[in-house]
Amino acid sequence: MEYYVYKHTRLKDGSTFYIGKGKGKRFSSEKGRNDYWNRIVRKDGGFTVEILKEGLSNDEACELEIKLISDIGLSNLSNLAEGGQGGDTRKGFTKEEYDLWLKRKSEAQTGKTSYWKDKERPKHSQMLKSKHEMGVYDYKQFSEPKSDEHKQKMSESAIERIRPMVKCVKCGKEVPNTHIAQHQRGKKCITIN
Repeated sequence: MEYYVYKHTRLKDGSTFYIGKGKGKRFSSEKGRNDYWNRIVRKDGGFTVEILKEGLSNDEACELEIKLISDIGLSNLSNLAEGGQGGDTRKGFTKEEYDLWLKRKSEAQTGKTSYWKDKERPKHSQMLKSKHEMGVYDYKQFSEPKSDEHKQKMSESAIERIRPMVKCVKCGKEVPNTHIAQHQRGKKCITIN
């Protein structure tokens, strides 16, 4: 009777994006999560946890996890399986089913499939060469040294950029929103208990 079922919600809108079961401190751990889960947490700058039910046996926790994932819908979550498998997403799959699932997972995690995937582009390099010869693509600005005036303008522009600050959910420190994921992985982010 040491297991529990928990959910992770997004910071940006409070929607549930993961249902899990565990014991110990699994509910707050960021280790052993799938790529989709990691992308959501990186994008939002963290997540909130709610333990839905505790004091369960492993079988009871698996049943509740399966029910909750089914109720919310697997397509609305970052879970890779219907639950009850303890992280082993291959359980119950034949080799063909697993290969198909892996293909769909990869396409879903990228957010799109490339238009040019598995298609030939014979005229693409010719088109680029002709545009380069016409002067459309001119790479001189990358190879020539910058003037002092140009460097000064770039410096002033960088100073004027506004980087919104967000509060780290782990340690409470304010950091630029573009640096929150890096901050949370670093040694300076100390979790407040």
